[in-house]
Amino acid sequence: MIGRKLFALCCVIACVLSPVASFGSTVEAQGEAAILDGNRAAARESAKRQLYRNALEKAIGARVEGITEMKDFQVVRDRVFSSSQGLVKDLTITREWVEGDILYLLGRCVVEEKALDGVLGPAVIDALGNPRVVVLVDEVIGGNRPFLVASEGQVESAFQKAGYLMLDKGQLDAIAAKKAEAARISGDDTALAELARDFDADVILYGKGQSSSFTRQKISGQTIHGVRTLFKLKAVIAQTGQSLGVEVPDVRTKGMSEEDGAIKGLKEAADRASLSLVNEVAYALTGGSSGVPGRNVRVTVEGLDFGALRDLEATLRDSPGIVGVYRRSFRSGRLELDVSVDGTAEDVAVILDKAGLEVLDLTAATVGARRVR
Repeated sequence: MIGRKLFALCCVIACVLSPVASFGSTVEAQGEAAILDGNRAAARESAKRQLYRNALEKAIGARVEGITEMKDFQVVRDRVFSSSQGLVKDLTITREWVEGDILYLLGRCVVEEKALDGVLGPAVIDALGNPRVVVLVDEVIGGNRPFLVASEGQVESAFQKAGYLMLDKGQLDAIAAKKAEAARISGDDTALAELARDFDADVILYGKGQSSSFTRQKISGQTIHGVRTLFKLKAVIAQTGQSLGVEVPDVRTKGMSEEDGAIKGLKEAADRASLSLVNEVAYALTGGSSGVPGRNVRVTVEGLDFGALRDLEATLRDSPGIVGVYRRSFRSGRLELDVSVDGTAEDVAVILDKAGLEVLDLTAATVGARRVR
């Protein structure tokens, strides 16, 4: 009996330690290289490096459908290639042959998906131009909706750290605020997509969290609440209406009250759900073509009154190549905008110059200007 248990334990350990048991996908690829000065060994090493690159490119294509049609695919690919160490492993050469002066290798290898996501996700997010995101979370604790939503900030923080641009719901007018509250409660995909477009957002993230006590225990006169939390998070792409989501079931926490335990559980569940979705959202935004239209350019303009502000925003929206204009703030005559342009920051600077503004500074992602009186 002991022998059987020991054998079973060894099998489990072998599975855990096996490279194939890790989160990897097996890819077949080919590489080739010229044989220079009869040095077949050097050609073989060069062919192996190309095989690795081809395997990575296949894995990227399998992970993100249509990414090869993305506008900045070459930039994304080069970033992945430059950080390829540890992404490809367990190469098995299945065939080697020579035609003329070219050595060919055919082989199978394992591409580590988690490691690939760690490189590919940030590269895609950056190439998309920091997609604009708005977050809505509906929480219910013990049958009641709390005044403050604990998990919303967790989701915003995770996506902001990943490179997304978080939009401020505080700038909504009364009508839009009512629509946002209705969408928060209903969770309807169509309403969420429409709200995202109202925000001029690329994605709306909608969370639904429910927490309730399942046990109580007195310890040294203090009641400790055991709380069970269920959290769902989905992303709705504004342009396509595509929805993708993740569920974090049965997070169990303890607290001095039901609300205390619930807040802990909701934050933990929101963190886990966000990490599961943060790269998947970027991959979905590639849309199989050029992805999110435009690249975000931060624009600041000094010396404006409100009338001039509205005129400038209208000018930008009506200009060729401008996909969207989002007002971040307007204080003491200083306007700050995020402008999505199907071009470069210099294209935005040209528009501002033609509108009679003096352009003071220009970088790849920012334009600074002031009104000339």
